[in-house]
Amino acid sequence: MAGAWFRTLRGRLLGGLGLGVLCFLAALAYNQVQLGRIGASLEVVNRVYLPIARQSARMVGLVERERMGQGTLDTALAEARALAAGTATLHPDIEERAALKAAAQQIEDVAAALAAWRTSAGTESEAGARAALRNKILQLSTLVEGRVAASSEKAASAQTRARNVSAGLLAVAVLIGALLLWLTGAALLPISTLTEQVRRVAAGERPGPMPETNIEEIRTLARAFDQMVRAVDERDRHLHALSLYLRRVLDNIAAAVAVVEGDVVRMANPAAHTLWGLQEGEPLPTPLAPLPHGRHENLHVGERLQDVIVRPFGEHGTILLGEDVTERQRDRERLQRSERLALVGQMLAQVTHEVRNPLNAISLHAELLAEEVEGEEARSLLDTIITEIRRLEGVTERYLDLARRRLPETSPEDPVALARGVVGLEEEALRRAGVTAEVTGGPLPTVEMDGDTVRRALLNLLRNAGEAGAHHIRVHVQLDARTLEFEVHDDGPGMDPSVAERVFDPFFSTRVRGTGLGLAIARQSLEDLGGSLSCETAPGAGTIFRVRLPA
Repeated sequence: MAGAWFRTLRGRLLGGLGLGVLCFLAALAYNQVQLGRIGASLEVVNRVYLPIARQSARMVGLVERERMGQGTLDTALAEARALAAGTATLHPDIEERAALKAAAQQIEDVAAALAAWRTSAGTESEAGARAALRNKILQLSTLVEGRVAASSEKAASAQTRARNVSAGLLAVAVLIGALLLWLTGAALLPISTLTEQVRRVAAGERPGPMPETNIEEIRTLARAFDQMVRAVDERDRHLHALSLYLRRVLDNIAAAVAVVEGDVVRMANPAAHTLWGLQEGEPLPTPLAPLPHGRHENLHVGERLQDVIVRPFGEHGTILLGEDVTERQRDRERLQRSERLALVGQMLAQVTHEVRNPLNAISLHAELLAEEVEGEEARSLLDTIITEIRRLEGVTERYLDLARRRLPETSPEDPVALARGVVGLEEEALRRAGVTAEVTGGPLPTVEMDGDTVRRALLNLLRNAGEAGAHHIRVHVQLDARTLEFEVHDDGPGMDPSVAERVFDPFFSTRVRGTGLGLAIARQSLEDLGGSLSCETAPGAGTIFRVRLPA
């Protein structure tokens, strides 16, 4: 039990401190005892021996002056007796009591010698009695002086012994204190190491191994610290895995997500970087910075349409959710346009069906009638009727094209050869209108495509450019890994933005005799193939139509 207690830091510190205190108290106690002895000896010397020595010297002087009067010698002798008898209140040791007893006996011998001297006064033995008295007094003085010297030596020896013992005990106490300090430092060394490990954990570093120690508290604390480090590591691994999981989720979300504090971007997923060009740590771009909280639909950011949701995040943050809806809006418009064209096509198919039969009958009877009449004027009128009927049949044929919505029929085609074939087919009509046309690009490999649809679209674009007042038309063909593109560029007068916005609307035309269906049908047919037809124009800068198909 005691060994287990001393293995603790508290036991070591209290044990070492207790040993040091015990040594110090032992030194104090021993010094106290020795000082008591020295004090007792000095008290005997001061209160007995020194006064007796003074009385002895006084009596020697009186004897040498041969004064035996009752007053002086008797008084000195009485005082010496009183001093010898007054030791009852003192507490001398055995040796000192024997010495005091001898001194008292010597005083009585001096009293007897004094009486003998007085008795022999006037006789021949007076001188001998006086010499004997003097010798007795000197013996008493010698005895007292010897005891004073012995007491001094005894006190000095006790003082030396006390000093040595005290020095030894104090040295032991100092050694114990030094050992205690060393043990304390050794015991606290793991604490400083543990403190450094805690600092490393707080800084996010991996702590090293704890030093081995046999101190129970430090061992318990080290085990608790190791458990805490393992718990922190487990929590960090969990948080790191969760962070990676959430980051992967954010990185794979198609919508743009960004967290903004003030005007600085704190987090942005790849979609936000792609959509808005955001970089973490950089200011928020101007189109997004002034947006208030709420939902903002069809927001123009550059040339794109976006839906942006702004929500508060935290105390001073904002979270932005955005999505590019340009293609969706285009698909919606394309669907609406397709639905309108389909509805118009159904109506026109019905009207065309009702009109074609009477037109055929009128055309047939007009041709028969033309064969019967002979006058030039009547024949001219009939030719005009037949020509207009042919034009109406062409219009009805276009209406039927709009209603049919035939399935694509693809085949390998040389894009450059296809474009040159269309230009060659329309070249004579363009030449009569004072328009030149050329095909650039290539040579290109063959591409799977619906050649008839492309031919009709290019033919419509060439005719429109010639009728719009162009003098030169260039058809440029190019192919990349994804897209086949036909660019029809004319140097005509161009179009106003208001006209360009409606150029693909059904039944919209700037020509008096135009039906407004050519571009609408061409665009719808190309979109049915997964392609597109776009227009780029400006007043006085000509017009560029781009036909794009998936390669």
